[in-house]
Amino acid sequence: MQFQSLKNHNLIQGISSVEFKSINPVNQGLKARKRAIDFLKTITKKNISSKDLVFAKQVFSPDAHICLSKDSGKIIKNTDALISNIPGQILGITTADCLPILLFDPKKRVVGAIHGGRQCLIDGIIKNTVNKMIVNFKSSPKDILVCFGPHIRKCHYSLKEKTYQGLKKTGFKKYFIRQKNNNQKEKVYFDMTKLAFDNFIDLGIKKKNMEDCSVCTFCRSEKYFSFRKQEEDLKFNPDKKLIFASFIGLK
Repeated sequence: MQFQSLKNHNLIQGISSVEFKSINPVNQGLKARKRAIDFLKTITKKNISSKDLVFAKQVFSPDAHICLSKDSGKIIKNTDALISNIPGQILGITTADCLPILLFDPKKRVVGAIHGGRQCLIDGIIKNTVNKMIVNFKSSPKDILVCFGPHIRKCHYSLKEKTYQGLKKTGFKKYFIRQKNNNQKEKVYFDMTKLAFDNFIDLGIKKKNMEDCSVCTFCRSEKYFSFRKQEEDLKFNPDKKLIFASFIGLK
């Protein structure tokens, strides 16, 4: 998958699918990097080196890391977002239901990649990432392009009881949706997409500059890995470490 709004900007950008297998650099090491390179070669038709890749070792934090040249080829610990203005450096984040977000400022030539897990979003990862782009690279929110990748949507993202109890007395309860599941039992679902969208709007990102692929990982689990689908249907895929990757970088 590639985003239309990011084309014609001299970028490397795209999201892998199940045909490239799991891309999990933390647990799979060189195998994951080879799969990442195979995917990137497919979309760029150019040689890509493992030394060009920067991955985040995601910990469900709100922290964003500004990449330096020395970070190329590394996995950056304790961060869930990466930012770069270095040509040839490709940022990678991994997901399997969480929201992958790719950012690009075409005026300042800065890219970003965010692992938008529910807790990351609640704790302010979008604000932290955009603010670092503003402070460190003089980006203007009105110029930033934002792309939402495949993630679990409100149609299937039901909240577990502990999570529901923790959020029901907070301002995030406005993202609750009560509806009946296939067994006609009422459950509370969470609209992670709307939460992220609202965050960007509040920061001054223009609605016209946001592109959403509209793919739900649970609904399209044959194409994009889904942890929740694996949880609910053990026969679907017994390996719960299968994830896909989202990439962006300046050529």
